[in-house]
Amino acid sequence: MQFNPRSLPQMIIIFYFLTLLGLLVYSYSQIDLNLTLLQTPWFLWFQNAMIQLGYFSRPLSTIIFTSLIVLLFIFYWKLPALDSPWARPGRIRNWKLVFIGVGLLALLSYPAFSHDFFNYLFDARIVTHYGQNPYFLKALDFPADSWVRFMHWTHRTYPYGPVWLLISLAPSLLGLGKFILTVLNFKILFVGAYLICCYIINKLTPKNLWLFALSPLVIIEGLVSPHLDLVMLAFALLAVHRFRWLNLLLSIGVKFSTLTLVPIFFFSKKKWFYDGLIIASYLGALIQVFTREILPHYFLVPLGFSALSNNKKWHYLSVVLSLILLLFRYLPFLYTGEWVTIKLWSF
Repeated sequence: MQFNPRSLPQMIIIFYFLTLLGLLVYSYSQIDLNLTLLQTPWFLWFQNAMIQLGYFSRPLSTIIFTSLIVLLFIFYWKLPALDSPWARPGRIRNWKLVFIGVGLLALLSYPAFSHDFFNYLFDARIVTHYGQNPYFLKALDFPADSWVRFMHWTHRTYPYGPVWLLISLAPSLLGLGKFILTVLNFKILFVGAYLICCYIINKLTPKNLWLFALSPLVIIEGLVSPHLDLVMLAFALLAVHRFRWLNLLLSIGVKFSTLTLVPIFFFSKKKWFYDGLIIASYLGALIQVFTREILPHYFLVPLGFSALSNNKKWHYLSVVLSLILLLFRYLPFLYTGEWVTIKLWSF
């Protein structure tokens, strides 16, 4: 049987989505031991099997996660090559379906490595369910609430900007007080932010869209285990595209680290504008690193702006840094069950 080169992209995409499906299934190995998502017998069996893998078969769990990360980075390199002119006739015809597929698979995943995600839910719940102010009250102030039992950062009050609080009220209200529905609503919000980022990057520098949209760091830190840095990035990219100061203000109002972008926006007509945004966003990430610890999601914003530049050095830095951050952050935890906190400095 003769090989048809036109079928190569479809075959690779199928294997890519099988890898994403594997990541989706694997994410449930990190379900909190105090949380039962569904009471149906088949799901309870599935949840118990995944908990056995994630908590009590740690070497195997680490191998599986490492394999998934390696495969994602291989596809990260291979898929864009299929869209190059020399790859004709075997080209990917509709990238939009690929990115939408990525978002849909991530939508169904468990927020495996994001303790912050559950705080987003509860911070909004303090407003929508209790009618209180999360800037002054914390999860520990509501000990009778059943959601508190599977949270980790119960001791802190609301640390983010007011824009994120306002945005998070909508999925919380639409959740009608139901945990699963609220989780799904918040995941939809993050998938929407991802698609907005893809849209803006495609408008500004379409040939570099793959650098952001297929990034394993974006998929894991922005979609599977969502962090609000993705929403902050969406507003920052919108600021580059139109309504500059309004969208930049909204980005800062989500999380204050994009304050470092303000001086660069005064020079939006300069040739070095995109490079300036990258440098400023790395500065914002490094400020968080030096004041807290090294966390992968801090670098979502620099990665997003790197996709706007045609300077390959920024692209290489994004890929290498993403791989290092994901492996060094998660492999020790998966193998030992303990988070390794890496601080460069403490003010």
